[in-house]
Formats: sequence, C-alpha cells, structure tokens
Amino acid sequence: MATTTAIILIGKAHQNSSGINPTHLIRLSENDRPALILQTLEGNEKSIVIVPTLENIVDDIYLMIAVFILNGIKPTKNIDNNKRISIDEILDNSERRSLYTESKKLIEKIEIKVVFNILDGSHLLNHIDIIKSYPKDIEITISTFKKEFNAWESK
Repeated sequence: MATTTAIILIGKAHQNSSGINPTHLIRLSENDRPALILQTLEGNEKSIVIVPTLENIVDDIYLMIAVFILNGIKPTKNIDNNKRISIDEILDNSERRSLYTESKKLIEKIEIKVVFNILDGSHLLNHIDIIKSYPKDIEITISTFKKEFNAWESK
C-alpha cells in the first residue's frame, strides 16, 4: 500500500507575516511506484496524478505546478494519467529538459510560494539542494521528532 511521504503546499506568501495562503497541495505517494497527486483547496476539481522520474522529481513537481496550477506551459502529450505511466515514458528526454527550463522561467515571473513538508523516509530528503536551487519563495520542513507504533515489534 502506498504512503504519503511529503505534502507540498502551493500558494502565496502572506505579505506581512510569512506563512502561506495555499490554493493547492501535492502529495508525494511512495512505495511501489511514486506518484504526485495534485489537489485544489478551493473547489471540487478532480485530482491530477503524474508518475515522476526519480532523478528529476523536483523538476517534475515544478512542471506539475507550471502546467496544472499556473496554466503557463502546454506539453505536447498529456502528462496527467491514472495508468501509472511515468513521465519519462510519456515524454522524451529532450522534451522533458525543455519543459523543465520553461517551468523555471515561468516560476521566476510569478508570485508564488512552495512549502515542502518532507516526512521521514521520503525520497525528497535526497533532493533538498535541488529544491533550494529553484527561484521564488520556498520553505522546507523536515521531521525533527517521530513517535509511532511499530506493528512488527508490537511497540
């Protein structure tokens, strides 16, 4: 069974007191095959799912933001799918790289804040430096304390 290992909030920073006024969230679901699940917080639109590349997962998150939230980029093929087909199977390497560059340029022009809440064991823990390289407002939170029941050891 898949588990959520990160929750990414997308919105705008409050002009006076930081924080975020979120409009959307992306859940990173991991285990068998990772998935990015985009949900709006302001309506009843259906969730959008993409299966990211492992090596470019941060770029895939920002591509998802650029395509589905900012509506500023139109890939040649539909990257939203529930068939669990990876984005690297849908788009060739050259097109993906081009879309990543376009996404970064778009993000530079837009007033946006992205908050990464990364849980213990998340694949994103290995990509914090890449997250930091993106423009605009970013906040990263990681676990500092964890207490949970272990079913294998019954404690």
